[in-house]
Amino acid sequence: MRKNDFKNLLYLNSSNPNLAVQEVRKILSKSEISDLAIDLSGMNVLDAVKVLALTSSYLYKKQPEEKLKFRFHSNDIQNFLTVFSMNNLVMV
Repeated sequence: MRKNDFKNLLYLNSSNPNLAVQEVRKILSKSEISDLAIDLSGMNVLDAVKVLALTSSYLYKKQPEEKLKFRFHSNDIQNFLTVFSMNNLVMV
């Protein structure tokens, strides 16, 4: 991930969802979750949902009370996420 002008917004280096999940897990293991937001705008909606679903599960097992912020280029992703019970994700 690389940092942008935004203090807490991190961009994934990979558009491959499997590699992206590994990357996010590595960052979550080293960083304060409340200080992070990931940008998934470079992915298509299905890959972004896969990353969020797997990351949400990982985060819930690690720290159930924490919420992970994410950014996506379209609000349409919310339609996909409502099908799943991922209350620990917040779109910014």
